[in-house]
Amino acid sequence: MGGADKDAEGGVGAGRANEVLAGLLARAGWTPENLGDRLNKLAVTQRLGLHSHRRSPRRWVYAEPGRLAPRVPREPWPSLVCHVLHERLGEVITPEELGWSSTGSQLRYVPADQGLDQAWTAGGAVQALADVVDAGGMDRRHFLALSGITLTSAAHEWLGDPARIASALAGKRIGHDVVDDLERVAETKRHLDDALGGGTLLPSVREDLRLVVAMLRNASYTEQVGRRLYAVAAELGRLAGWSAYDSNDHAVAQRYWLAALRAAHTSGDRAAGANILGFMSVQSAPTDRPRDAVLLAESALRVEQHLTPAVAALLHSRLAFAAARTGDEPGWRRAQNRAETLFSRSVSADEPAWVYWFTEAELEGVAGTSLLEFGRPAEAEPHLRRAVMLIDPSFARDRAMWLSDLAAARVGSGAVEHACATASEAAALMRRLESPRDQLRLARFRRAAAPFATTSAVREFDSRYRDLLSRSVASM
Repeated sequence: MGGADKDAEGGVGAGRANEVLAGLLARAGWTPENLGDRLNKLAVTQRLGLHSHRRSPRRWVYAEPGRLAPRVPREPWPSLVCHVLHERLGEVITPEELGWSSTGSQLRYVPADQGLDQAWTAGGAVQALADVVDAGGMDRRHFLALSGITLTSAAHEWLGDPARIASALAGKRIGHDVVDDLERVAETKRHLDDALGGGTLLPSVREDLRLVVAMLRNASYTEQVGRRLYAVAAELGRLAGWSAYDSNDHAVAQRYWLAALRAAHTSGDRAAGANILGFMSVQSAPTDRPRDAVLLAESALRVEQHLTPAVAALLHSRLAFAAARTGDEPGWRRAQNRAETLFSRSVSADEPAWVYWFTEAELEGVAGTSLLEFGRPAEAEPHLRRAVMLIDPSFARDRAMWLSDLAAARVGSGAVEHACATASEAAALMRRLESPRDQLRLARFRRAAAPFATTSAVREFDSRYRDLLSRSVASM
């Protein structure tokens, strides 16, 4: 999409340069062309279907010969410029600050954390949770996934001490029995996610969360009940974020997690908050900024002394994969060994209910996938084979994921027919799931098999699963 400028003078008044934009670029260490490259990269990674010439921003900074002022970019470029500068500098920047007057309509493209700057208090947690379940607001905006300091700063804010929860709010009084019911609802939804994938689950979890938000706003309860209620809200927000992520809706996932982190903070449940940061780390690891994933996992582990062995092992496993994505093999090995040691000390009865899914199969799978990241498929295969062997059959989505990675390891070792048989088993599972994220892993296997595209095994795989492959490519 070209035509990035308005043919009008006076976006910043008479003069030869947009001094505000020039100053921000200087602070960012960018030239106008660097800004153009960042904008086009953002458009690709966010799948916006937009493109502008990399030199276009020069005309937004400096007036061309015969013009009194620099050009003003057309929508949606002003909001995208503000977003990339926000990512780089860690501060909110608006089109108005750049001298680009608003058209009067709400910006379509906004950062995932827009409107989530509430205080880390009970009231702030309720407001943040309410904002992310407001479907009407989401319909009017296109959220842009965060990275860098704008994402990892949430981890540092969460580490602060939680504010005291008010002992009662106006409305019907609720007790522990109501929270018990809500916790059972959350447990049921977790197991449905294991079997079905997140794509079908998000609307249901959103409504569960909406109910809890209404209780937090309107009911009265003791402080102890209130803490449990906020913890349930945090878990439902985490699950809603995971469902959105599983559907490849990364920015909406971040909104749920950022709001859930506030609820966890208010509940005083350090393990719940650390778990949310762990999921944020998982999301960040496959991006072009895997260092974000390392920082998020390390922030979660800042409270390791408050965590049970399995929860701490889970977070070290998150750190291990993040380290592998950065190419840090010593860091990966340290974190992987620590995860295995801690997990061996865990006692199921003493662990939170929500960590049930973190098993030896998960540890083996992460080890294998990490070795794939290091380009060692032969070493990865036995770990991934054990992950598939150990995983509970009810974990259909995770089984499909490890099968896809095992297929990639096998094709990397040259066992093409065996790899295609494994990938076919994964694909057959995926047909029963709603997990676009798993389908992306299948597409990665197929890219690894590209050198063998003319073999009968790969041709047969393509013929049988062309529909899954085309859907996964379309969602990338």
